[in-house]
Order: sequence, then structure tokens, then C-alpha cells
Amino acid sequence: MLAAGRGDVVEAARWYRKAAEAGSRNGAFNLGLLLAREGSEPEAALWWTRAADAGHGRAALRLALLYARRGQLAQGQRWASRAVELGPAEVAERAGRLREALRQELSA
Repeated sequence: MLAAGRGDVVEAARWYRKAAEAGSRNGAFNLGLLLAREGSEPEAALWWTRAADAGHGRAALRLALLYARRGQLAQGQRWASRAVELGPAEVAERAGRLREALRQELSA
């Protein structure tokens, strides 16, 4: 979005939120990215969940990474599996590696 490219975080958030609330999975994903960068990770997770539930693979991968960092390995593994299903290919590949690492950690 143009506002994000200009560094206008408030304006970008307004447009991403508008798109996300209208049902755009890309809007929800991008709003999550912006919120995470601004330090609002809990709200970012809510928007990534909406995006992933709507079929956004990158959002599912972000959730997997977030839960893994928090030490919630089973949740991370669940979202990594979802990201593998949703793709695209490079997301599925990264998510597959993460899922396997989490599986090994959980079985250790």
C-alpha cells in the first residue's frame, strides 16, 4: 500500500484495517505485519489468525513462528502444518522444516 511505502504507519494501518474488516485476507495479513513491527504482537496474532483461517499461508507461517518463539510448541506445530497445506511453495517448504523441528523438540 502506498501509505506503508511512504512510512505513514497510521495511514497504512487505517487502510489495512479497513480492508481486513471487509474480509480481505491480504489486508489482515499486512495489518498483522504492521502491528508486529509496531510492537503489538498480540493484536497482530489476531489478524494473522483471521488471514490464516481465510487461507493465507504466510499468515499461518507467521503464527507458527510466533507460537514457537513463545515456547508454545504444539500450537506452533499446528500452525506450521496449516501453512504447509496453504502454501505457496516457498511457505510450505519453510513451514515443513519448522514443523519437523517442532515435532523433534516435542518428542525429545
